[in-house]
Amino acid sequence: MKCLWLVAALAACGHQRPQQSGGGDAATGGVDAHGMSDANTPGDGGLSGDGGGGGHDAATGHDAATGHDAAMGHDAAAGIITGGPCMSGAMGATGYRVRWQNGGGTATVDYEIDGLPDHSRDHTEAYGYQIGFSPSFVDPYLGDGGVALDDSDFIDIELSTTGISSIAKATLSIYGRSYNTTASGSFNWQTFDGTGSTPDNFVSNVAPYQWYSADMTTEISPGDNGVLLRIKSGPGSDSLVVNRIELCLVAQ
Repeated sequence: MKCLWLVAALAACGHQRPQQSGGGDAATGGVDAHGMSDANTPGDGGLSGDGGGGGHDAATGHDAATGHDAAMGHDAAAGIITGGPCMSGAMGATGYRVRWQNGGGTATVDYEIDGLPDHSRDHTEAYGYQIGFSPSFVDPYLGDGGVALDDSDFIDIELSTTGISSIAKATLSIYGRSYNTTASGSFNWQTFDGTGSTPDNFVSNVAPYQWYSADMTTEISPGDNGVLLRIKSGPGSDSLVVNRIELCLVAQ
């Protein structure tokens, strides 16, 4: 039933990206081209494309051939996720990790790990609600630098959990800091399965960068070929610099 609804929503909205649409307005009720509602933001004109896998398949080396399997000490529950230990220190194995790098002042995505069984929807991008939005790479001196995530921006990650029959634990982590000289920050997320958020002042504004992890087990389902994970800043400083994003899973 969810798949039929998602396809209908995509077809109705043309699957356009926000920067192509001009941003939409609050009259849409915060429902975007994927049918995702965000009560904290005005409705955008659409999200990213389907990614088409982005060429990130077994040929990238993000598969069992990397050697990140049960032989490295991961138990059978995490063995189906082939991304190896989580850089954040979270429980399980790395299902997905991206890093934001500097492309001449523009933040671009480096796909570090896709340890999921199905790579067909491996796509991450940052968006804003203004025409001509371009994600900014900021803070290259106090830390590694990363994408600026303000209250009017968001990051969409498209994934597939096809091939996974159960998820015992899912942890969403970001590596960075609050990009505000006077206030700590926080972040929130939503999928078609639900929403979640960290406590206020969860992300420190003090260098060096740190990993900040939160449980999102109830917001991701196994066997879903249309996972869309949206990450936003706030409340608090409503401004973050994000160097890495990691999803860790204990799954079968």
